[in-house]
Formats: sequence, structure tokens, C-alpha cells
Amino acid sequence: MIRDLGQLQAFLAVIQHGSVGRAAEALCVTQSALTRIIQRLEEQLGVPLFERHTRGMTLTSYGTVLEPYAAHLVAESANAMGEMAAMRGLRKGVVRVGAVASALETILPEAVDRLLAQWPGLQVNIAEGLTDELAIMLAKNEIDLAVAFLLPETEDMALVSESGWQEGCHIVAALGHPLHARRDLNLTDVVAEKWVLPPKKMGPREEWQQVFLANGIMPPQPAVETRSVSVMRSLVARCGFLSWLPDALISAGGMGEKIRPLMIECAHVPRHFAIYRRRHGILSAPSVKLIEELRHAVKSLATGAAPDSRSE
Repeated sequence: MIRDLGQLQAFLAVIQHGSVGRAAEALCVTQSALTRIIQRLEEQLGVPLFERHTRGMTLTSYGTVLEPYAAHLVAESANAMGEMAAMRGLRKGVVRVGAVASALETILPEAVDRLLAQWPGLQVNIAEGLTDELAIMLAKNEIDLAVAFLLPETEDMALVSESGWQEGCHIVAALGHPLHARRDLNLTDVVAEKWVLPPKKMGPREEWQQVFLANGIMPPQPAVETRSVSVMRSLVARCGFLSWLPDALISAGGMGEKIRPLMIECAHVPRHFAIYRRRHGILSAPSVKLIEELRHAVKSLATGAAPDSRSE
């Protein structure tokens, strides 16, 4: 039985820094003291957690099994202490949410604004990423919630709810691009164009590839790969590139006056959004409230209601 959370913190520090010496320095303890902590933990569990080498330490198979549980226990302990401190008025709490760019441009700002109006002093940390990246961030306990495209649940990520919001994704070009003047445009007409796209194995890239493959056409090789939505939109608007973008990012920031979808049959894909959380652990009260406000923001978006109304 593990009797001391500090032992798990020490265990994780050695993993992070790769040696007892570097971990001891980071924890501001002596190397001998940290060595004794790790030894006591191994004695309590009855198994070796590390293999000792001249250049550092690596996990044994037992240590590899313990690592995710240790990280979870330490993180949940910190969350519990934060909740208690918030109840005592010593701090107001933190909510960490990750979202795809479309959600950042549409539903998340209203939801965060409404949350902060009801929870003064709360801090909201927002991270942007592709759906695949957000899933990893959830698994690593870097965020509490993710607003992303609908995808299968995993051992680390659980569906809270489908948001009820969807948008289309299109092949886009600058408003003055010659392809906009073409009639009966089809996928073969865009194969030879310059493309800017997300990297391989990213959800939007695979979605784009499937559009071509489903029509028996080999997807073209992009000239530029980037994770930056700003770079993609800039190259499309200013340099004649084509890209694959959702509705929200086509119109955001005035880009709707510079970028338009190409009218190509079968090149429109609907995307469905959902809210996810880590499968293990307890959501804080502000995180639960943010889920409620995200649902409200989706309804406002669908009905065109004013975004500044506050729930009672």
C-alpha cells in the first residue's frame, strides 16, 4: 500500500528528470533523501520500479504500469486541494479547456464569458489544437475538457455529450482565384493546384484525403504543411493556394470577404462537434458549469440569440 503521496511525486520526478540527482535538485532535497524515498516505495510495493544505470534510471515493467496511476493520483490530489481552497475563499479555481479553432471562433468565447460572469475570480486556461492533439492533452491531464470533432471514445477520453452543433468543411480558394469562374468544377480540376494543409495523420488532412479517394482520385501532394490556421488562411487569401477549411474559419476575422468555398460537388463534408473529458477523475464545479454554458452557446448559435444574455 502506498502511504505517502510524496512518494509518488518523487517517483514521477525521477521519471521526468531521468536520474535521482537531477530530480533531487528539482525537488530541492538531497540525493540521498530522494533515494531513500524511492527505496521505501519499492519496499512497500515489493517490486523494483527503476533499473539503475551509470547514466541515469529507466522504468522497469512494474514502474511503467505504476506511472499513469501515480500521475492520476497526484493530479487529482491537486484538484481536490484546489477545490477545498476555493470553498474557503483562498482561491477561485482554474478551468483548463482545449478546443479546435472552429469552437474558439464560435461557441467558446460566449461560454467562457458567461462562466466568468457567474464565477468571479475564476481563471480559464484555453489551449488550441487539432482533435488528435486535444485527445493527447486530455490523456496527459493537461486540460480538463476538450471541444472537438466527434470521434470514438478511448481508455483516457470519455464523451460528455454531443454538442448538437455541426458545420461543413470545404475546399477553399481566394475570392479572385480563376477556379471560381469555372463551370462544372470537379476534383480533377484542383489536383494540380498549390495546396496548404495540416500535417499527415491529422484529422482534417485525413478527412480531405478521403474526399479524393472516395472519388477514385489520388490526393495531391501539398506544397506547404502547417498546423497554423492563420498561415493556411493567409496563403489562400494572398498567394493563390487552395486549402481545406470549415465554415467558421472561412468567415472568421473578415476572411469571408477574401476566401470562398469552391463549388465542387461531393467536396463538402459535415463535421459534428462534441465535448470530452478525461475518463478518470472528478470534474471541478467550474468545469461542470462550463459544459452547461457550452451547450447554451450552441443553442444561441443555432437560433441567432444574443450572446450576452446571462442564465439565471
